[in-house]
Amino acid sequence: MENKIALITGIAGAIVSYMFDLVGVAVSILILFMLTDYITGLVAAGINKELNSRVGLTGFARKMYILVLIGMVYALEFTAGHYVEFDIFGGYIGDGAAFAYIAIEFISITENGVKMGAPMPPYVKNLLKIVRDKTGLNEEGEVK
Repeated sequence: MENKIALITGIAGAIVSYMFDLVGVAVSILILFMLTDYITGLVAAGINKELNSRVGLTGFARKMYILVLIGMVYALEFTAGHYVEFDIFGGYIGDGAAFAYIAIEFISITENGVKMGAPMPPYVKNLLKIVRDKTGLNEEGEVK
C-alpha cells in the first residue's frame, strides 16, 4: 500500500513539477519533511522512554541515503539531457522521486503523532494500520 501511495505521489509530483516548472523545489520540501519526521520521532521516543542513539543515528543515515539517491537521479537526468539532443527529463523524474519520499515521510510523521498520543481521527489510525499491514511492518516500522 505504501509503495502504491509513493508511486502515485511520485508520478503526480513529476507532473506538477513539469506544469509549474518547479524543478528542485521538491527536494527542499522533502528536507523539511525529513527534519519534521526526525524531530517528531525523537519526541515520540522521549515520551515513550525509548530514546536510543543507535536507532537515531540509523534513521539519520537512512535519510541521508535517500537524499544522495535522489541527487543521483538528478545527476542521471542531467547526464541524459546533456548527451541527447532533446531533453525529455529536465529534472522531473528526480522531483517525482522526491515527492514519493515526501508521501512516505508524511505517513511517518503521522505515525509519530500517534506514538506521542496526539489526538488523531479514527480513520487516520485505521489508514495507518492498513498501510502497516499491507507493507508487512510492525508499529516500529520494522519488518514483521
